[in-house]
Amino acid sequence: MTGSWRAADIPDLSGRVAVVTGTSSGLGAVIAAELAGRGAHVIHGVRDPAAVPGVDARRLDLADLDVVAGFAGSVDGFDVLVNNAGVMWPPLRRTRQGFEWQFGVNHLGHFALTALLWPRRRPGARVVTMSSILHRTGRLDLADPNYLHRRYSPEGAYAQSKYANVVFGLELHRRGGMSVVAHPGYARSRLQTSGPTGVRAAVGRVMNPVFGQPASVGALPALFAATAPEAVSGSFVGPSFLQLWGGPVVVAPVSGARDAALGERLWAVSEELTGIPFAV
Repeated sequence: MTGSWRAADIPDLSGRVAVVTGTSSGLGAVIAAELAGRGAHVIHGVRDPAAVPGVDARRLDLADLDVVAGFAGSVDGFDVLVNNAGVMWPPLRRTRQGFEWQFGVNHLGHFALTALLWPRRRPGARVVTMSSILHRTGRLDLADPNYLHRRYSPEGAYAQSKYANVVFGLELHRRGGMSVVAHPGYARSRLQTSGPTGVRAAVGRVMNPVFGQPASVGALPALFAATAPEAVSGSFVGPSFLQLWGGPVVVAPVSGARDAALGERLWAVSEELTGIPFAV
């Protein structure tokens, strides 16, 4: 794969059902539109369904596991699940169940959603989990993933959650699921400006138009992972140039994320924290 793959290469998806989280703007909106444009029925998981009129939008708040369960219960079956929604660099806050916001939304919410939807998968179903190039700066503190006993860092918590996305996606593959991890490189979206505050938000507003590639390009790794017949389970797909810009290619995650023992521990901790068993 050379990075030349484009949305026009998406195969016909007629009769397929795709569940995509976080479709009200940015990458999620592009992913959903491209899948629908190739014939898929797209179920939009969004906090405010009114924000995406004219489509099958259902309320999904990844910061509340009760809402996640309700959303999952409304889905009869799926061929593609794109775990795209995320938050970045907010001040310290907690989800309804008391998890640190970024770990709770970016990882635990999607872990719970995938676990609850798993029995409803159709033959050949695949799961795409969106990570970030910033996973490379992260580490998983499974003794205190929710920053209950250590100093909070917005950047550190984000990197941890994105590291967890990679570890989860690879562990799902090891357990027999069709699972591909993707990341968009540096793509322009509200992610860099809606979560951060103060200087962090100001930096995002300056950097995005200068260095960020369009969401239509940033979405390509996830679209390739979700639809391309040649996408390989257990692979990690990102942009071709410095993992920041360009079309999709297979890239290498940080080496520690491949640790099978770490994957097992994260899985067990995630089941314990969410109270949701996930047997694959």
